[in-house]
Amino acid sequence: MHYNRIILIVLAITSYMRVNSQIFNNPRVVGGAPTTIDKYPILAQLLLDSLGNQNFEQYCAGTILTSRHVITTAHCFQFSVHTSKNYTLPKYWKVRVGSSYRTRGGVLHNVKTIIPHHAFDKYFYTNDIAMVVVSKPFQLGGNVRQGTIIKRGVEVKSNSICTLIGWGANQVDGPRLEQLQHATMFVIDQKVCANRYNTIKAVIADTMMCAGQPNIGGVDACFGDSGGPLIYKGLVVGLVSFGYSCGHRYYPGVYTKISRYTDWIVKTVKTNK
Repeated sequence: MHYNRIILIVLAITSYMRVNSQIFNNPRVVGGAPTTIDKYPILAQLLLDSLGNQNFEQYCAGTILTSRHVITTAHCFQFSVHTSKNYTLPKYWKVRVGSSYRTRGGVLHNVKTIIPHHAFDKYFYTNDIAMVVVSKPFQLGGNVRQGTIIKRGVEVKSNSICTLIGWGANQVDGPRLEQLQHATMFVIDQKVCANRYNTIKAVIADTMMCAGQPNIGGVDACFGDSGGPLIYKGLVVGLVSFGYSCGHRYYPGVYTKISRYTDWIVKTVKTNK
């Protein structure tokens, strides 16, 4: 699956995080299998015009919350030193909904507003969450539906089985997949994950959660999957944020923990129509 985990973003902490680098490489779901949008109609694609030449390509993913709002990760929207372009500006983005395929189908929407969390830290990926508001409402129904987020403060227990979906690469440096992918994985104990990432000086905050195949690897998000949803019992519980490589057996994928941001989400939707 491709989750826009900026893979190989070299952080100040000298670790390679699966968050795309300044040019935004797209990760995909590692260890996934093909699926279709009718099974996951809450999923949206975020398409980036990286060079400003109207060539929009899928770069991140997100979850449809309302007919106008998509929740995703803040790291997707940054200034690029490589292209000298500010990707926090709506003109560089479009949203595609209702398609199983990365490059075709569904309906494209222009973006009106992008609201990254005010406290997002681009070095440690804390508060890695953002809201995208489209210019015209989605036509809800069929393959385009609203997602449901987990309640405020609720913790998903370790070893719970979750589902990851996306168009990201299925291996490091591998090609992006055309068809939507899904994969199942386990929630990793917070302390175990924190201790492992501490070995490379990466911080696993209480506002993050980890998931993967502990000590086995092979199932993970990757370039292009960033911002996409981690789903538990039909609820969106996490957003693809970062990781070390893709499908690593020791370092699981790291996700923004939605239950810590429900108040921010509700407020942001209400104040940005």
